[in-house]
Amino acid sequence: MNLRIRGVTYDVGTPIINGGLTRETLPLDLVEREMQVIAKELHCNAVRITGQDIERLKLAAGAACRHGLEVWLSPSVHNANEQETFQCMLEAASACEDLRKVGSQVVLVLGCELSVFMSGLIPGDSLLDRLALLSDPSRWTADMLANGSPEERLNTFLARTAKEVRRRFAGPLAYASGLWEDIDWHNFDIVGIDAYRDGTNKKEFPGLIRKYKRCGKPVVVTEFGCCTYAGADDLGGMGWMVVNRQSTPWRLGKPLIRDESVQAQYLTELLELFDKEGVDGAFVYTFVSPSYPSNIDPRYDLDTASYSLVRTWPSGNDTTSRHPRWERKQAFYAVARHYGKGDNP
Repeated sequence: MNLRIRGVTYDVGTPIINGGLTRETLPLDLVEREMQVIAKELHCNAVRITGQDIERLKLAAGAACRHGLEVWLSPSVHNANEQETFQCMLEAASACEDLRKVGSQVVLVLGCELSVFMSGLIPGDSLLDRLALLSDPSRWTADMLANGSPEERLNTFLARTAKEVRRRFAGPLAYASGLWEDIDWHNFDIVGIDAYRDGTNKKEFPGLIRKYKRCGKPVVVTEFGCCTYAGADDLGGMGWMVVNRQSTPWRLGKPLIRDESVQAQYLTELLELFDKEGVDGAFVYTFVSPSYPSNIDPRYDLDTASYSLVRTWPSGNDTTSRHPRWERKQAFYAVARHYGKGDNP
């Protein structure tokens, strides 16, 4: 077991495509319980806390610290512009410094895949618009590049943000980059990559991971995961797209075969690969996804299209009398077995 950082992501509430938040409420007692499970049962020693509300981020970070977890604070204000994102990072830096001063182990992650999640670098009113344009270079025009490429402008933004953040936070900085982003890592202490393997990159995937080690800095996989259905391993980071968000309530867009073993096998294979390639750590995406609840009707079993290690049942559903609010999936036990090796080297 070579991974020094054995982590999972933990969402405290992120805007969803059709409005609302991925977690509408976040009571402290629930956060405490989930952090205890992450530390004691999943055998994590770190948690990447994501979300947009700084008070929720601080609440979850405090709970994580109480359970002995290293905190990677990762604020995410989806669809915000550069100035809004910049201000969010400054506020998060002050929160991180408060944690660091009382002895907590904390890393600040200055954004995630900002070329698509932040507005203004790639044209488009939404994440889906920007992803569509990114995946189709034939639609790129000279006007889009008039003020420099999105890559150049992203690195300029990150350099400016890192410089100002360091005035407030004396701890390490990272960035969660997409595999398509070419980041100037001189501005960071840790190289972070969101590394999703899929059918298009499976053969070259080990080499994709290996190239980041040339930066001469610790390399951490800030995000990787798989949904819970047959064929999801070939879709990687795009497995969630099978949900029909135009229907009310949301439903699966096509019939799927729920298969927890696919998710468990994918995570096991990638953790073994990351071990072999000597990366410093990894964060499984993700612990829980309340906005993707399960259902006894397969058409509405959104957990099938989620990346979470636990299966959420909606409150008020008849199944809640027979199931806990969430239950551990095969992937939970697969990750726990792998991470548990680090407790007993």
